[in-house]
Amino acid sequence: MNAVPAPQQMVDPSTLPYEQYTSSASLRREQQAIFERSWIYVTHLGELERPGDYVTARVGKVPLVLTRDENGALHALRNVCCHRGAEAVPAGCGNAKVLQCQYHGWTYKLDGRLNGAPRSRTEPGFDKADFVLARARIDTYGPFVFVNLDLDAAPLVDALEEIPALVDDTGVEVDKLRFRERREYMVEANWKVVVENYLECYHCPVAHPSFADVIDLNTYTVETFGRTSSQIGQPKDADDAETDHMKVKYGRYNYVWPTFMLNIYPGPGNVSTNLIVPLDVDRTLAVYDFYYEDGADETDTSEITDLIHQVMVEDVGLCESVQRGMSSETFAGGRLMLRYEHSIKHFQSLVESALASS
Repeated sequence: MNAVPAPQQMVDPSTLPYEQYTSSASLRREQQAIFERSWIYVTHLGELERPGDYVTARVGKVPLVLTRDENGALHALRNVCCHRGAEAVPAGCGNAKVLQCQYHGWTYKLDGRLNGAPRSRTEPGFDKADFVLARARIDTYGPFVFVNLDLDAAPLVDALEEIPALVDDTGVEVDKLRFRERREYMVEANWKVVVENYLECYHCPVAHPSFADVIDLNTYTVETFGRTSSQIGQPKDADDAETDHMKVKYGRYNYVWPTFMLNIYPGPGNVSTNLIVPLDVDRTLAVYDFYYEDGADETDTSEITDLIHQVMVEDVGLCESVQRGMSSETFAGGRLMLRYEHSIKHFQSLVESALASS
């Protein structure tokens, strides 16, 4: 299997210390230094299509509610009532004219301003203008909705770096993608284990026979950029006659710091997204959303979805095995094969940099 060669200068092949994958204190630092300062994918525009639509989410330890107001504007609000700190909106999604806290009935406009509080007219000095749900940033790329708790963060387009151009090169038209389904996988492993598993295909010949049947691992390449990376896989044993009918001629599997992946497989216009959500130091939720362009053949889309599901089922077992080994305290850390795993080194340097600057 080929890969983009590691840089010529000497690079330390050591992994992060395994303690960073097993320590609750490390996860708490990461929540603040990484997740609360980065653009995080949360949902798709189909859930925020009409005025009054809302959907709840969580970034790090912070609950959020995303809304589309009566003028069509999108908002990301911290889902914490100004009264006593209850979540202002129960978990889920829906459509409403106002957001009502389930605890004492305070209501908020869709842009976060207080609409009303029961019996507040008899409360001395009470001014509705003083109570507004705290904001987060919100932005979109195609149908994908991202939020950032850091109001001073650079715009989403900066975080995406080269990825939109690379996606365009595949022939996929992101504005024509339609959400098809969501699948969720619980992984008993640290979030970094799950991300690192995604970032390399060194394990693919051994662990993913179904993927190896479709993608030529002998020509597989991996590129790293500032805070993103991309893997390229050509279809296996495909000639021009076989690929002529395919809109997407090759596979491209893209990573955006810290936990977003955007995957494109050979075939019709398609994208699958992965969101990696840390629930505990050794427990992670992997959320997979599947998108296809209108008119995509059902047989082709089913084959792609089934392949991705099969690969993820295999990866769950691998990640959980890694977590058990790390937790055994047999070794303090590991050794990367940089020719094939330099994208993991790239990711780990981003982790170290984020923690050092917090």
